[in-house]
Amino acid sequence: FTYFKSELTRAFPVSNHLTLIVKIGGGFSIGEGNNAYFDFILGGYGFNRINNLDYFYGYNFLSLFGNSYVKSTFALDYRFYKKHHFNFAGNFANIGSKLFDSGAWLERPNYSGYAFGYGLESMIGPLEIKHSWSPETREHYTWFSIGYWF
Repeated sequence: FTYFKSELTRAFPVSNHLTLIVKIGGGFSIGEGNNAYFDFILGGYGFNRINNLDYFYGYNFLSLFGNSYVKSTFALDYRFYKKHHFNFAGNFANIGSKLFDSGAWLERPNYSGYAFGYGLESMIGPLEIKHSWSPETREHYTWFSIGYWF
C-alpha cells in the first residue's frame, strides 16, 4: 500500500500591501489497503498538518475523507499596518474513492468553504483568528492559531 501527495503554493504580490496566494494539491493511494487510517482527511484549521491531514475551511476537523482528493485554495492577504493582516480565503475540493480512476477529479468541486480572519506577526510566531463557513453545510466555525509548528 502506497500513497502519493503533492502540493504547490505560489504567492503573487498585487501591491505593496496585498498578496494573492494560490495553493493546489492532491493525493491518491495505490494498493489494496482498505484501512481508513491511511485515507486523506480534510477539515478544520490551525493544527499541525502532518501526513494525510490537511486544512479545509468551512468544515470541522476530520470531516471529509477518502483515498484520493484534489484541493485548491485562493487567499487574499492585506497587510494594513506593520505586522497586522486581514485575509479572506476560499477552498474547493473533491475527495472520495478512486477519483483519478473515474475522472471525478476533473468535475466541479463537491465541497467548498470560505474564511476571513486577522493575523499578527509576533515574536512567538503568527497569531491568527479565522471565521469559516461552508455553503453546503451552513455551519460556521471560528479557529485560533498561536505560534509556529515544529
